[in-house]
Amino acid sequence: MAKMIRLLLVEDDESDAFLTKRAFAQMKGTNLMHVPGGKAALDALRSGRFDLMLLDLNMPGLSGHELIEVLREGEDHEAVPIIVFSSSNHPGDVDKAYEAGANAYLRKPDSLGGYQQVADAVCRFWRDNAEFPGRH
Repeated sequence: MAKMIRLLLVEDDESDAFLTKRAFAQMKGTNLMHVPGGKAALDALRSGRFDLMLLDLNMPGLSGHELIEVLREGEDHEAVPIIVFSSSNHPGDVDKAYEAGANAYLRKPDSLGGYQQVADAVCRFWRDNAEFPGRH
């Protein structure tokens, strides 16, 4: 049986957040919480436990790159897998995300069907196959 995964979506664009939430709502075994930016993500991580983070890069305030660095420098949340979920196709953004400690980099699709494919792929790997720290 598939395990339940708790996802934290860090996304400032309401349209992208809507499409992502809609796609993941159709996936059994997922519980997704949305926050609109990096500072809100830090607050959410302090108050709850998440198995996986979907992170936009280009946000006002604390950017996605900066949030990855903050999380990977700290001890409390360094084990939370981070999937960068960005519309950027700039190779420098990809490299910088991995150098900072991201676990994966996915480009945002341009259709609801594309978002559903991403949700399915994320769930097939992270929910159905991956093991999480402290949940053996």
